[in-house]
Amino acid sequence: MTRWKLQKGVLNIGFYILLALFLLIILLPIYYIFLTAFAPGDRVFTQPLTYVPQSLDIIQRYERIFKALPIAQYLFNTIFLATTSTLISLALSFLAAYALARFNFPGTNVILLILLGSTMLPGVSTVIPLFQMFQTFKLMNTLHGLLLLYVSPLLPITVWVLVSFIKQVPTEVEDAAKVDGAGFWSMLWKVVIPMIRPGMATMFVINFIAGWNEFFTPLIFSRGPASKVITMALTEAQVIDASSQFYASWGNMSAVAILVTVPVFIITLICQRQIVEGLSSGVFK
Repeated sequence: MTRWKLQKGVLNIGFYILLALFLLIILLPIYYIFLTAFAPGDRVFTQPLTYVPQSLDIIQRYERIFKALPIAQYLFNTIFLATTSTLISLALSFLAAYALARFNFPGTNVILLILLGSTMLPGVSTVIPLFQMFQTFKLMNTLHGLLLLYVSPLLPITVWVLVSFIKQVPTEVEDAAKVDGAGFWSMLWKVVIPMIRPGMATMFVINFIAGWNEFFTPLIFSRGPASKVITMALTEAQVIDASSQFYASWGNMSAVAILVTVPVFIITLICQRQIVEGLSSGVFK
């Protein structure tokens, strides 16, 4: 018995050591971003190395950044695109997933395989045709054009996830709702959606974070401040204090990176229960 307890204690100690190393690897770069943002001037590397903020230079950084860039407009665009694309993708994916899960028609598995295969196509491979199409239809530098590009990559995975959740809902529950007089849309809204709430909440958070962190798409299809997003400020902030074309202000970039990272971190903390519940309910089974 004592030997078993000793082995269990050693395993627990090993587990916590590995967990501490994992957290260190994950959190150290994030901490270094904060450290760089607080560093005076652009002294990223000092002798000796310091791991504690030495000044409050970040306040002056934000003053310069907000004066040089329309950060408020960028944040509004980011919140609008991330939220709207998430809601649209959830609504469309839910309807598609319900049809695939409940209506037994030929080709259901083929459609699911096509959706899965579409996620394997690199986004870079479609840039040129999409760019030409957007120029033809005058969708460049517009929020509704970006919204189309935000929604489309979210649909396949969201449909796959929701199909697995809907299949776990017993058909007898839906039949009972119909017997009680519920219409089709009422049955979906009052019976099916509440029963797959963990999956909907999980995909809402995941899709919102994906939309918030999007950089490549707006970089290509948005060139005016009216449609730019906060992640694009990372590239613009580095040249605010530029003295030459080869200059990059790592402090300014780190300050903007904090603006990009902190909201996602807060949302994840608030919704962590829903995420865990969704994952533990078989969201990726």
